[in-house]
Amino acid sequence: MLVAALLASDARQTHGAITVVAGAGDITDTGNQGVATANLINNLNPDGVITLGDNQYQDGCLSSFQSRSGYSGSWGAFKSKTRPAIGNHDSHTTSCSTAANGYFDYFNGVGSGTCDYTCRAGKRGEGWYSYDLGDWHFIVLNSECNGTAYDFCDHTAQLDWLTNDLAANTKFCTLAYWHRPIVAPSSVHTDDEGHFADPYMGGDNVWQKLYDGGVDLVLQGHDHLFASYDRYNRAGNDADPNGIRHFIVGTGGVGLYAVSETKPGQNATDDADLGILKLTLNPASYSCEFVPVDGSYSGTGSPTGSDSCRMGSARDSDGDTWSDVAEGIIGTDPHAACGVNAWPPDINNDRFVDIGDISHLTGDFGDSVPPGPARYNIAPDPPDRFIDVIGDISRMTGLFGKRCS
Repeated sequence: MLVAALLASDARQTHGAITVVAGAGDITDTGNQGVATANLINNLNPDGVITLGDNQYQDGCLSSFQSRSGYSGSWGAFKSKTRPAIGNHDSHTTSCSTAANGYFDYFNGVGSGTCDYTCRAGKRGEGWYSYDLGDWHFIVLNSECNGTAYDFCDHTAQLDWLTNDLAANTKFCTLAYWHRPIVAPSSVHTDDEGHFADPYMGGDNVWQKLYDGGVDLVLQGHDHLFASYDRYNRAGNDADPNGIRHFIVGTGGVGLYAVSETKPGQNATDDADLGILKLTLNPASYSCEFVPVDGSYSGTGSPTGSDSCRMGSARDSDGDTWSDVAEGIIGTDPHAACGVNAWPPDINNDRFVDIGDISHLTGDFGDSVPPGPARYNIAPDPPDRFIDVIGDISRMTGLFGKRCS
C-alpha cells in the first residue's frame, strides 16, 4: 500500500540533469556580432557556458575583449559561469603585445602568471585544463599547439597532461572541447588543423587518448557552421558505433561558411543560422539541440538528438546486474555479489530483500544525494543522486523476496 501510494505521487522521470550551453566558437569582432546568441543564453539561463575558441576577432587583445562592442558586450555577461577554449584569433599577435595574453588576462585576470589548472581559462601559455560540473567531467584542449604561426604551446606537454587527467577522471560521462575540428565540411578549412588525430606525432595522439579514455562527446568550432556527426572511430576519420560523438558549433556570431563537403557520419548541417548548442547532461546520457537565433532551423537533418554515455554497458564484475561504475557510486563492492555491502538492494545486509530494505528507502524518499545516503540510491545505472519511487523503490520491489548467495 505504501509503495503504491508513493508511485502515484511521484511524477518525475529524470533527476539531476545539468544544462550547459555551447554556443560557438567564432563569437564576435568589435561590431556586437555575439549579441544575438548571447540573448539565447540569457533566455536559457544555463548552469554553465562553454566557448569553442575564436571568442574575440580579429586579434585577441585585452582591449578588444573588454570593449562593449566586443566580447564583454555580449557573452561577457556570463563570464562568471563561462569556461572557454582558445582559438587561433584569440592567439593572434598582429595588434597585441604578446601572444594570447589578452585571452588569459580577460578570463583569468591581468598578469596571472602563477595561475594553475584551476583558473578559468587554464594556465597562461598553455590553455588546457579540466573541471567537473554536475555528473560530467569536462576537458578543454588547446588546438593551437599545432606548429602554425599562432602556436605558443607545447603539444607534448598537453598530451602528457591529458593522459594524466583521463587516468584521474572519476566521472561516468566526459565531454571534451577545443577549437579546430577533426573534420571540416567547408572549403575554408582543412581537416584536423590542430593535428589531434595526426599519426605523425608518434605514439597515441589526442583523439586516440580520448577514445581509449572513454570520452563521450566532443565539441569544436573554427568552421563557421553547425554540423553533427555520428560516433567516430579511434582514427578520428569515420563512423564507429562504439566511438565518440562530435559536433561543430562555429555559429556564435561572426560570418557563416557554406557547407561544401559531406564527411563520414555527417547527419545534420546548418550553414544559414547563427545559434547555440543546448546540452542537457544527465548522469548517464545527454540530449542536444541546436537553437537558431531566429527560432527556425534552416539546415539538413535534425537539430536535436540524444545518446547514452559510452560506459552505459560497463562491466559487471560480480554479475549482480549492477555495473561496477554504479556500485562504486552506491558504495557496494563491485567484486562481490553477496554479503556485507555487496548487493545494492540488500541495504540491511541480511542477504534478503524484504520490507526491512524498502523501509530504508521510504524513510528518505524524495531526498537528493547528498544529504540522502548514497547507499539508498540504487537506480538507474549509474544512480541519479535522487531517492525516488520510479527508480530506486521500483527496482527494489521488483526483487522483493529474492535472496543472494
